[in-house]
Amino acid sequence: MLIENVKVVVQTPEPDIFKIYLKALRSIVQDVLVVTDTQKVIETFAASRYEVLIVQITEKNHGDLPDLFKGLGLSRETTMIVGIHNVKAPQCADTFDFLLEAGDCPTIDSAERIIHSIIRLARKVKAQTDLSAMLIHDMRSPLQSILSYSELLQEGVFGALNEGQQRIMENTLRLTDTLLELMAQLGDVLRFENKSLHIHPEWFPAKVLLQDVIQSIWIQADKKNIKFSFNGTPDGAFDIFADRMALFRVLSNLLTNAVQHSPENSVIRLSMGHSAEQHKESCFYIRITDSGPGIRDKDMEIIFDKFYRSKAGIKKGGFGLGLYVARLYVEAHGGSIRAHNNREGGSTFQISIPIPSRDNAFP
Repeated sequence: MLIENVKVVVQTPEPDIFKIYLKALRSIVQDVLVVTDTQKVIETFAASRYEVLIVQITEKNHGDLPDLFKGLGLSRETTMIVGIHNVKAPQCADTFDFLLEAGDCPTIDSAERIIHSIIRLARKVKAQTDLSAMLIHDMRSPLQSILSYSELLQEGVFGALNEGQQRIMENTLRLTDTLLELMAQLGDVLRFENKSLHIHPEWFPAKVLLQDVIQSIWIQADKKNIKFSFNGTPDGAFDIFADRMALFRVLSNLLTNAVQHSPENSVIRLSMGHSAEQHKESCFYIRITDSGPGIRDKDMEIIFDKFYRSKAGIKKGGFGLGLYVARLYVEAHGGSIRAHNNREGGSTFQISIPIPSRDNAFP
């Protein structure tokens, strides 16, 4: 049965080797585009949305796979990636959702059964992803309206509130803010898993960004009388090349966690500077050291995993997405994020992001 409304791209440097798969695919899917060049695949995905990419791997294009997936990183969305190979150890094997050997399907019928199952799965993934994106988008608008109306009530626009009503409104505002933050985090996770988490880097002063983040969480810190101690780089302010809003979210998540886990009347230490510890390029780093209970040894390897939640005993549980989202954004910049416990107590989180030379960066 012919499947409509599904677009498939096939990269095949030597079509004759995989003629069974191509014939089976064309009998199942209405819209199949066959290309032979890696750059053409990248351009195709940048120009349109395709549900399935089938890469037929031979000795001829085996070495092009790293460049292919690097190029696709900024353009593919909800794409099921299938590899069909006649080489012993295809590069980037973990990037494929399915990896088949050329001889796995010796007949048209067997190839049709496998490809049909893959296409059906791709359609289900696409439908679930689209539904999730729609729900997140549609839920944010009424939540934002609830927040706005609640703020008007709290400010006494429609009449003064008594002490009990004020407490109720404060809890309402806090819970609404929490739900909006959850929606934002779920949206980030969805875009990553939908392969559409894009960053838009630009040059901007690193110190200004850090000051903006501190200002945004100042009220939370002030309620616990938590101070910030900042040690800047010896050479003064410097510019970095990154997505400003993405990095703001990363630092906001880390500093919010530090405030939540630190006791009252404590200090959170911040340091920032250059480092040459990774790559050949200079790296920008920020370290955030809190005064909290630290991280359990058995949790150290999983704190950046999705849905990890601290068992440190703080009252506010969270959703287990903040550190995961931070990791996604840092890694999207080609950087790293890590944590360790301090001898004197508390823990330190550090992000490191490469800074390209201005000659090699854009825009």
